[in-house]
Amino acid sequence: MPITIAHLKDQLAAYLERWPGDAESVAPLLALDGPEGFDRTTMPGHVTASAILVNDRDEVLLVHHRGLDRWLQPGGHVEPGDDSLPAAAMREAVEETGIAPAALELAEPVPIHVDVHRIPANPRKDEGAHWHYDVRYRFRCGAHELSPQAEEVHAAEWRPAADLDSVELAERLTARTSYL
Repeated sequence: MPITIAHLKDQLAAYLERWPGDAESVAPLLALDGPEGFDRTTMPGHVTASAILVNDRDEVLLVHHRGLDRWLQPGGHVEPGDDSLPAAAMREAVEETGIAPAALELAEPVPIHVDVHRIPANPRKDEGAHWHYDVRYRFRCGAHELSPQAEEVHAAEWRPAADLDSVELAERLTARTSYL
């Protein structure tokens, strides 16, 4: 069964219980009212899901994204076969890094971070500039071997949490004992 708006709103309600100060940044996601919010062709923006993979050394896995030429956490568009946002985040992590699903464990069912960010236009894909409403989940990762997907990423590396694209997210990871 595809992801529903009800599932998104349940996830966001649990998220806002933990981080009520994020209400303003989450507002665009709460305004979505139908399944088109998960479709990558929906403009001005749509929901994406990311996996924050943390190893036993408290490093995070970042991939160098070909299209954006940036180091980011694994993640991407929701697909029709995804039945939850954590499942979509895990699928993206597996696809982009080559890590086996059995090596990943969802740390908790509530997102650790929600980020709304602008994606530049991509004429090759006939996509205008738009917003990604990125719902991010923390996973424990027992694997260290990586085989990045060459179509989307140049490389994958275990790095310090400080290298994430969000200071707030890095702080939440390093202070994780306060919410687990």
